[in-house]
Amino acid sequence: MPGAFTITTATNTVTLGPDRQGEAAFVVTNVSGRPIQGRALLTWQPPATDRAAWASVQGDTERVFPIAGTQQYAVKFTLPSTAPEGQHILRLDMQDVTSPDDVVQGQSVTLQVAAPPPKKPFPWWVVIVAAVVLLGGIGAFVLLRPKPATVPVVAGQSLVKAQELIAAAGLRVAEPLKAENSDTLAQGLVIRSEPAEGTTQARGTAVTLVASSGPATFPMPNVVGSAASAAVIALQQAGITKFALDRRYSETVPAEQVIDTTPGAGQLVTKAGEVRVAVSLGPCRRGTLACRRVISPVLISPNLRFRNDMLRVPDQP
Repeated sequence: MPGAFTITTATNTVTLGPDRQGEAAFVVTNVSGRPIQGRALLTWQPPATDRAAWASVQGDTERVFPIAGTQQYAVKFTLPSTAPEGQHILRLDMQDVTSPDDVVQGQSVTLQVAAPPPKKPFPWWVVIVAAVVLLGGIGAFVLLRPKPATVPVVAGQSLVKAQELIAAAGLRVAEPLKAENSDTLAQGLVIRSEPAEGTTQARGTAVTLVASSGPATFPMPNVVGSAASAAVIALQQAGITKFALDRRYSETVPAEQVIDTTPGAGQLVTKAGEVRVAVSLGPCRRGTLACRRVISPVLISPNLRFRNDMLRVPDQP
């Protein structure tokens, strides 16, 4: 029974260079008289199982062949350095995928493998020269490098004084300056330096000064009409940790309810600003003189929680 394929190659010998790589092309034609799906097989002569990685088909090994259709297979050779020199023979065979036992043997290609080029002796003189240059460079660096400078303490100083201290230390002030809010330092005073004070830097290194832009401001929360306990919590959560509760008698506002605030709702305040909250004691039923008496405010501190007895007038039964 004639084979389903014809397999030819343009060259029967491939000479591999020093890199031991090369390529061969095979032309495969379907002569079965029917469409067929073929698979390319690589076979070493004599058969060897340790050479599978020496050659590979580029692209799909399995392809569809129409009647009288032709496909070209490129085989790439990559032999390891351990491959013996001399001749190695490879054949491209074709298999009918639907009839695996139907295998057509193709033409063989002989690989000519030359001996690898001799290794050049390692140029030890290059290592010696490099070592001398390196040691000389290290010595010059140690002898000629400038002495380091220490970042001075500038926190709390004015910008002018801080700049003088930086320059006197052999450093320079970076531009632009940075600004941050501070609840403890007045506007224009230095909060810190970057790099930090006490760190060692190369002379001439730029040091950034972070100056205070004063305390951060935010709108006064609207607590008018709220219960005194809720107002205290709202103000503390907003960041106002120190403020005064002014206790007042009121004929119109129920007891323990906020009458008004100073500053008013929406006005800008700071965490350390003076805030007063007027809280109703309800109507006064103790006589004209007692009702007109000034009642001392209750001072709220950062960790103080509101208690209802804070709204009791000291001499009230």
